[in-house]
Parts: sequence; structure tokens; C-alpha cells
Amino acid sequence: MRKMKLFICVEDNGGTMFNRRRLSMDSAVREKILEASRGRRLLMSHYSRKQFDGMETGSVTEILADDDFLSKAQSGDACFLEGQDPAAVFGDVTELVLFRWNRRYPADQYFDKGLLKGLSLKRTEEFPGSSHETITMEVYGR
Repeated sequence: MRKMKLFICVEDNGGTMFNRRRLSMDSAVREKILEASRGRRLLMSHYSRKQFDGMETGSVTEILADDDFLSKAQSGDACFLEGQDPAAVFGDVTELVLFRWNRRYPADQYFDKGLLKGLSLKRTEEFPGSSHETITMEVYGR
């Protein structure tokens, strides 16, 4: 079993995408993702990778952009999902970090809240974003 960490951004109804586009983005969220990925490879799609261009990656071992990154993720990797269905790899997830925008946006793709079964909320943190007054980070673990 691979042991993976996932990062997903959701709006109040669990929406993640609308018309194949992210609902929002925030530099403070990207900084949190990089900080929480210290010492790991961080995998994401080419679409998501563009957000991190020009950012200091700190001690992230590597940022790998590949549109099939979920199948290439290895034990210990962190993955940032935007538009990918986590269900296929969820059995390998040891930690899930949800970033909640605390707003409602139109969406046509949603995070399946049923995936939270078997996980427990370890901690919650609210922080100011660059585009949102308050973003809530929920960290779940097995």
C-alpha cells in the first residue's frame, strides 16, 4: 500500500471545479501546501503546476507535473488535486488536507464527502488568504 497525502480545495457545497476550471486559487493556500509537503515529492497536473511558477519551493524535494500523476505517485508523496477523482487512490491516503474557501461557487464537479468515512479530523486551522478573508484548513488522518 502506498501512503499518500492529498490536498484538495472545496467550496461550501464540496465543489471543486466548474466547466473544467478551478473555482478559486490563493497564494496562501499554495504556501501551506508547500510547507506541508516538506521533504516529499509534490505531484500535480500541468494545469495546477502553473499556479506554483515563480514560487520558492523551499524543502519540497521535487514538484512533478504530470496529467497522470495519481497513478505515478509513490509512498510518501503528496498530491494536489484539481479536477481529479481521488476515489481510485483513496485507500492509499493516510492524510487528507481540505482547504475550504468558505464561499459558495457554481460547480459541476464535487468532492465525494463519503470518502471521509474512515478518516478522523486531526486539526483545523483558519488563516487569512490573499483572495479570501478566511480559509479553513482541515487535516484528516487514518
